[in-house]
Amino acid sequence: MAVGCVAILLLAVGGGLVVLVLDQQGDQEQSTASDAPSDAEDRSETDAPVDPTSLSTDPAESEFEGVAPYDELTGDADDLRGVLANNPLTAGSLPDVSACDLPATPVEQSTEELQAVLDASASCLNSVWASAMSDRGLPWEPPTVEVYTYPDVPNSTCEADTFEPDYPRVCNLNNVIYWPVGYGVGASQTDPERVPGAYLWDLAAVYMSPVAWQSSTVVYYGTLLDTLEGDQEQADEVWRRHSLQMQCLGAAASMQQPARAQPAPELREELMDESTWDPDEGSRPIDPASRVHWLAAGFASDGDVGVCNTWVAPAEQVA
Repeated sequence: MAVGCVAILLLAVGGGLVVLVLDQQGDQEQSTASDAPSDAEDRSETDAPVDPTSLSTDPAESEFEGVAPYDELTGDADDLRGVLANNPLTAGSLPDVSACDLPATPVEQSTEELQAVLDASASCLNSVWASAMSDRGLPWEPPTVEVYTYPDVPNSTCEADTFEPDYPRVCNLNNVIYWPVGYGVGASQTDPERVPGAYLWDLAAVYMSPVAWQSSTVVYYGTLLDTLEGDQEQADEVWRRHSLQMQCLGAAASMQQPARAQPAPELREELMDESTWDPDEGSRPIDPASRVHWLAAGFASDGDVGVCNTWVAPAEQVA
């Protein structure tokens, strides 16, 4: 089973370098299975595997049960798909955030300025997800963000060799997002007015890893991937459905902020331009049209998470 963190794409857009935080999210979530406690260390003898075999693949009839990251799920691929199609992040809405005060941040930031804008962004995003998770009866512990300069990897409960220079290390064991200096759309902005909202956008995408972890949706997703071992085509589609759902929800959360804290319209236009995206980037490519479809859905969702339910979408929308 697999859980984890988020990677990036480096793309030339409009003559400039735009750092995007979306591609390989699902892939990186798989890379930190070691974040989950081992059975020998943490599983109670009274813990029983959750059995979704009686669940229908009809989303209207499937049921979702919160589980621990180390729980073993049973059931075949159809059962697990049905649960994911009816998971708590596929219905209802995200709350509006009435106040989000992001500090003025220059184009070239000091470590302290970067930490300040990410801390403020985390507070604003926590206002969304604390309410959203509570409304769904799910646990939520807001992650913290720690800025560092690679290769000076900070002390952490996650292994030092799992840190990389070009994407944040989301360590679910201690609920910390380790943010390397120079990462993100915010780092590539040339207009200081757009820097704070760009960093909030970066963090909104990365924040989906703790959301998936704490909601336990990633456990069902990881187990589904395990059942598809040997069927690369289906496994790739499942990866895309999960990744695109997370991207859509990240976009939705970024737009629940007050207008001044949202990613700038110009940035959203770039993200929703198919020419922005290289379909061959990443270990599991996503068609640019699919990526744009789900980002646009999230940006225009007005907080309705149902529009991000990739698990019931036709195959051509998750290509």
